[in-house]
Amino acid sequence: MNRYALLVQYDGTRFNGWQFQDKGRAIQVEFENAVKILTKEEVRVIASGRTDSGVHAIGQVVHFDLSKEIPLQRLCIGLNGILDHELAVKNAYKVDLDFHSRFSAVQREYLYMIYRYPLRTPFMRYKAMWINYPINIDYIQRAASMLVGEHDFASFCKKISAKNGTIREIDSIDVSEDSNIIKLRFRANGFLHNMIRIIVGTILQMHSEAKDPEYITEILKKKDRSLSGFTAPPYGLYLNRVIYDPALNFYESAF
Repeated sequence: MNRYALLVQYDGTRFNGWQFQDKGRAIQVEFENAVKILTKEEVRVIASGRTDSGVHAIGQVVHFDLSKEIPLQRLCIGLNGILDHELAVKNAYKVDLDFHSRFSAVQREYLYMIYRYPLRTPFMRYKAMWINYPINIDYIQRAASMLVGEHDFASFCKKISAKNGTIREIDSIDVSEDSNIIKLRFRANGFLHNMIRIIVGTILQMHSEAKDPEYITEILKKKDRSLSGFTAPPYGLYLNRVIYDPALNFYESAF
């Protein structure tokens, strides 16, 4: 068998998320069908993480196995010629058979995008959360910094996440702004279901209620989802980067 990894991107607006669904379009199915058309082989395409409905990816990583070898550039160009315009392959790698897009990952990086301007724009529709009121960037950074480190994030996830434990370690949260776009960059070894979106929504709600940034630590300690804020919309969230050791560029690549 030959194992291939792909660096892929997608606009998740019109999809019901990565994983196969009984109803609606699944990104996983689109990639599996494209590989089948190109290679004439049935494959299971496994992603580094199952992005939810409406969530986008800039640097998603997937892998699959083929019985035959295929040139990496042909794999990229061929799949891009088959896939819908909302999906794209950015690079392909010939990886070891023990490489796993999900379990070999050592870190994941997500971006949450907020468009801050008094008036809406069509170019940010389903691409960023829009807020039309003033917000203090330093406030967001200060509140977010309280969550860096290993904590029980039961207050910041869907209840279904609790089945496998709610302790996670966030390595960093960085906040920046450029051209009216606020970017929150989260990096960790793993995240709970809706964790980033609930953190963003909680900080924005705290800001609007004029709570002290340190109040977020009280929410964290209580381990109660009902005490945190709203869940920010999915279309502001992007899977930006998946980090491996060795890095993907260690392997033979198409480009």
